[in-house]
Amino acid sequence: MAKLRDLPTELLILVLEWLGKIDLQSLIVSQLTSKQFHAAVQDVLTDAQNRDLRQDPLSEEKPAVHPLWASKFGALFNSADCFTEADRRELRYLTLDGDFTLPFRRLPWARAGLGRAAYLRPEASWRSLSLTFGQAPITQLDLVKNYSYGGGGDSVEYYQVDVPSSGLTMGLFYDVLLCERANYGNETGAWELLLGKRLRSYDVLFEYECFITDDPDLVEAGEEARQAAILYVRGGSTDEVDPLKHDRGTWIPHIIGKEPPKLFPWQGPEPDIDRSLI
Repeated sequence: MAKLRDLPTELLILVLEWLGKIDLQSLIVSQLTSKQFHAAVQDVLTDAQNRDLRQDPLSEEKPAVHPLWASKFGALFNSADCFTEADRRELRYLTLDGDFTLPFRRLPWARAGLGRAAYLRPEASWRSLSLTFGQAPITQLDLVKNYSYGGGGDSVEYYQVDVPSSGLTMGLFYDVLLCERANYGNETGAWELLLGKRLRSYDVLFEYECFITDDPDLVEAGEEARQAAILYVRGGSTDEVDPLKHDRGTWIPHIIGKEPPKLFPWQGPEPDIDRSLI
């Protein structure tokens, strides 16, 4: 009886390419079948990401997280999604204050030790795949941090993540969230990934002393920002926040990559400075 692995490599790759379009997870898992499948799947994934790089960045299609990542890592794109219905009834404010690793520990694969170990391998396939797999990759990631003080007033910080020319991978995004400079530790209240947006003005950000996601003077959207994204992190005092009952386990989320992500200061045009004021 003929078997799939008996197909010529060219035909096998065509079958696997179709599988990747309809069920990326099955394609990734199929690598375990044999060395032949592993090599063929790697070719398919590489070709797919190279195609993504060549896609027209001015396409009218809105950038989106791949559905597989949305199902496996959903709360990491918007921390508010980690709260259960019981949490929402109990809490006055949906905040992570005091427990910023909660979205990680509530991921669907994080509770079972064996499943978690498979995901946390440095060589796990998800880490090297594009966050927007199947679409043009995210090539610019702005990190905006906004801290609100209990007595009034805000402070802001800005960093630009060092994203490779091939685009933002799931592994890099995962590690950025856990990077010490990217959060406020247990004073982190929330975060959200805003696709198709980038910071328009560093000066306006610091003039406002806060971040407003839909302010056109502050945030650029549309064609020019299609391959950009903003990771918006909020933090603040925990004094008036109802604490959530912790469901801590033995697993403590950590950066998986060999080195922490690199974060740079503003990389845009230098602001005009009135030297007479210096």
